[in-house]
Amino acid sequence: MNPNAHKTKKTLFDRARLPDPLAYYAAELESLRGLGRSATARCPFHDDQHPSLSVNLDTGAFRCRVPVCGAHGRDVLAFHMARYGIGFVAAAKALGVWSPTR
Repeated sequence: MNPNAHKTKKTLFDRARLPDPLAYYAAELESLRGLGRSATARCPFHDDQHPSLSVNLDTGAFRCRVPVCGAHGRDVLAFHMARYGIGFVAAAKALGVWSPTR
């Protein structure tokens, strides 16, 4: 095997192909509530009894308002990485935004 194979193989990451934040969060979170560009839900990163996770339905950004949790990120890719404990490439592949090119 070529030791430099990882350098010669190109990949394509297309941020524009990330899932629509509303559709993604509606599928991932219980009881997503809100209208317009923001919504709230119970935070999956801690034992949340009341909705404390705010999500921006335009950008996909999220933030838990509970100080001891503090989960936050800029888009659905960051949320997917945090929720499932996986890295960037694995999350990008799972969301269909990473593909090898030849």
